Amino acid sequence: MSLAIQSGDFRLLSGELAAFTTVCESGRAKKCAFCPRCGTRIYHQGLDAAISIKPGTLDDTSWLEPDAHYWTKSKQPWVPIPEETRCVVDDG
Repeated sequence: MSLAIQSGDFRLLSGELAAFTTVCESGRAKKCAFCPRCGTRIYHQGLDAAISIKPGTLDDTSWLEPDAHYWTKSKQPWVPIPEETRCVVDDG
């Protein structure tokens, strides 16, 4: 699950993050930030200002409500997606 926000809206409250850069299949580069102690991914950031937070790392997720499925082209065949759910083709 990912939560897209503007980078200016993100604030790390404690600790330091480590990061590496990788190149997606589309050719775009993305920064991957993670906890250097446990390796948990915190967010990904492309060349634009938006970042993709991993919402499972938030203290309070009660307000989150998914609005679409992305990257469904590469989903596992055993993952069911209800027919009425919006899917966005974005594989890179």
